[in-house]
Amino acid sequence: MVLFRLCLVLLSLVLSPVVLGEEVVELDQNNFVRLVGEVNDVSASRFIQDLTIAAGSGLAVTVYIDSPGGDVLAGMRMLDAVAGLKAMHGGMRLTCFANTAASMAFYFLQVACDRRVVSVYSILMQHQSSLGVMGKAGEIQTRMDLVRQILEVLDRRVAARLGMSVEFYRARIVNDWWLVGANALPARAADTVGVVACSAELAAAKACPLAYALPPEK
Repeated sequence: MVLFRLCLVLLSLVLSPVVLGEEVVELDQNNFVRLVGEVNDVSASRFIQDLTIAAGSGLAVTVYIDSPGGDVLAGMRMLDAVAGLKAMHGGMRLTCFANTAASMAFYFLQVACDRRVVSVYSILMQHQSSLGVMGKAGEIQTRMDLVRQILEVLDRRVAARLGMSVEFYRARIVNDWWLVGANALPARAADTVGVVACSAELAAAKACPLAYALPPEK
């Protein structure tokens, strides 16, 4: 029994984020922005507005990501907004905690985030982009050409962040590329493993994203 208890203690020490020196990302009411749910025109507009307000409060902003991805064009608006705010607020840095970051959210994590933090349970995923288009043949062709141009830019930036050639990166995501927790580190898709915690004030306001995906209604 004594040996069993000792084994449990040792196991808890091995798994403890504090013992491992994992980064603690604390969220309060002023320092973070949500990127939660599907990326679309509405969520992108809310994100850009919230990020603009947060950037005015300080140069260190945390983005909490829990998103399956979504519309590429809406995602590009968010990337443009981040670039503009960084240019306006010299020295502004984004620390991104990725709970789930797939598809367009994966692009955002790699392109916009200066520091990428995942938990041991985080899920990252990237795949070949899909496109559903209806209309005349010529219109479909021009729409597909637009998407190809966008992906050319995004794929090159992501591949460079991951230390891969564009060709290798695209081959890697053909059949969905999944990364769980610390596996993202050797793949260079994350910088560190950490944990996220909410301040007491944030929890009291029912605005902690760990418990409530969306902010409280105002």
